[in-house]
Amino acid sequence: MSSSKEPQQRRSGSPLGVRKKVRAVSRKTKAKLELAAPKLQEVQATASAMAENVQQVLQTLLAEIQRLKNEIAKHALLAQERSLSGNDIGDDGMELEQVGKNLALKKHLERLLAQIEAAVRRIEQGVYGMCERCGKAINPARLEALPYATTCLDCARVAA
Repeated sequence: MSSSKEPQQRRSGSPLGVRKKVRAVSRKTKAKLELAAPKLQEVQATASAMAENVQQVLQTLLAEIQRLKNEIAKHALLAQERSLSGNDIGDDGMELEQVGKNLALKKHLERLLAQIEAAVRRIEQGVYGMCERCGKAINPARLEALPYATTCLDCARVAA
């Protein structure tokens, strides 16, 4: 009986057995690729649409960076300004409130500036429009509304 098992073991290692295994793996791989093809085409279509729009987005972001820098400088000056004629405690209180508002606005604008500069860096690195959490393409309508978005809507909902 042991002699009948030896030929079977030899056959499984034979070139014919290997070919059958390779064909089976090839069929499975081909089936997986056919399933992935529509997803790949969707990603390619999104990528080409993004490539056409990237230069325009970059110009818009650079203009926004310049505008924000000007606004930050303006609010920094306003926060430093103090009137010397304030003898009334009410006037001093209103002035301090205004200084606080200017500082808060300046801080908000600085955070926005950092987000926009990060978006410009993502454009330069070639990863603009891809979600940082899941890696999927961010919907172009979302990027149009919020050009510095780093996540897709699904990941943004999960994070919120």
